[in-house]
Order: sequence, then C-alpha cells, then structure tokens
Amino acid sequence: MRPRASRVALRFADGAESGFALDSEMLEPSPNGVFCPQRGMARLDAREVVRATDGSEMVFHRGGWGFAGDDPASAVHFGHVRVAELDTTGLEYLRADTLAGETRGRWVPAATRTWAGPGQSQGNGSACGQRSPTPLHVVVQSIPGDMRYLNTRQTNAIPYAIYGNPAGDLGVATDRARGVRYSMLTWSWINARGGGVARALLRDGQEFFPCTDVPVIQLASVAEHERKDVTGWVAAVYGAIASGDGKWMYGWTVYAHRHRDEGVVQHMRP
Repeated sequence: MRPRASRVALRFADGAESGFALDSEMLEPSPNGVFCPQRGMARLDAREVVRATDGSEMVFHRGGWGFAGDDPASAVHFGHVRVAELDTTGLEYLRADTLAGETRGRWVPAATRTWAGPGQSQGNGSACGQRSPTPLHVVVQSIPGDMRYLNTRQTNAIPYAIYGNPAGDLGVATDRARGVRYSMLTWSWINARGGGVARALLRDGQEFFPCTDVPVIQLASVAEHERKDVTGWVAAVYGAIASGDGKWMYGWTVYAHRHRDEGVVQHMRP
C-alpha cells in the first residue's frame, strides 16, 4: 500500500505512537531484498485488523530487511499504521509458479483486506488454555550482535537483536540515538519454519500475561552460520497483550538471554 501522506506514524497495538514514522523516502526497495512494484510503497502483514484505543483500525507494517541499505543500515521500522492513512487500493503480489520463466510473479490491484490464510487456525497466535491472571512487565533489553540464530537451511545467521531492542540496535545512527525503546511480539518463534514474524510492538514496561500451559523455548545462539560457535542462549515465552479495544493478542517474545559466560539478562519482571 502507498501511505496517503509522505510521513505516517508507526504505532503500538493500542494506537500510541512508537516514536518512529514511515517516511516515503525510506521506502526504496533493494534489488536483492523486498520485491516491491514501486518506490514509496509500504509492505504490510495484513493478517488482522487491530483497533486502537480511539477505535481506529490498524494493520501491521513489516519493516527491517529488504529496503535500500538493508539492515542494520536501514531506517525502516516496524509498527501498526492506521488504515485511514493508507491508500484504499494497493498492489498484491501473486506468485506465478506455474508460468514458465516467471519466477518473481506479478502484481495486481487489491483492496485493503485482512489476510485469509490458515494462520491462527494452525496455532500461530492462537489463545492458550491457561493465561496467568498476574502480568509480567516487559523490560526492553539489547541482545549482543554476536548472538544469532540459523535460518531453516542453516545458510545464514540472523541477529537476535531484532527481538531485543531493535530501535536502539538496528537502523541508521540518528534513529538509534533517539532513545526509542520497544521489543517484538511474534506470531510464532524462530524454531518454526518461517517463524519470528512480528505481530505487534511491545513498549518498555508493558503488561504481558504469560501462558502457564506453554513451555518456554530456549535456543542456542551462534556467531555465524559456518562454524556455528555457540555464543549463548535466548529464551522466549508465549503469552498475551491487550490491544486498544481490550482484545487479547497472543504471541512469543524474549523472556531472557545469556551472552557467553556473562550473567542472565531478564527481559521480563514481575
């Protein structure tokens, strides 16, 4: 979708501004990254419509890798955007796997709508059986740069930093210096194929209600994908936050990490 204005705010799940915005100048797709049809178009994970405290509808903007400069130099951040601030008709990418020679698919006009895939019916982002009535509180913490996880094919090592404090550790230097702090709530965790897809931003101090019937996932981190030298571990917890209209949004977020022989760093507190 193309934002209606040259600059629109990125938001938390309750509609509050994160401190960053989408600027049309940032939205320049990289030839080896995001395959967007035009410059200035935002890439949306439109799996759901989330309502802010004021009742406005929002969808999630997927930032990070793929735009000109690529991470960690990219200035494109994650966050919800108001539907009213997007053009009502964007372009949808259709895969053309059955057409010989068309490996990159084609683009067709598409109206704003939620994603109709299997998603939640297969467990991603679905409610748990036992949600704790007592919340934990998010403590946004940086995850060191040599703590990475392997992709499914083990051909690349991806920084855990994106799930720690991406606003402070990724992006251009001027953005990192602004002191904005947030973490991520994801649909599934990185041990699932295609896992780690962001669902919402988590602000420092935000209430998070853990699921007591879903085990914590603890996975090792590595410095790079070839030698796979272990540099520590990262633990993730499943639970829920409240959107602006009080509905529960479930997902994974980092619970704690340990870097090499250093002490355990908690990403949650009572």
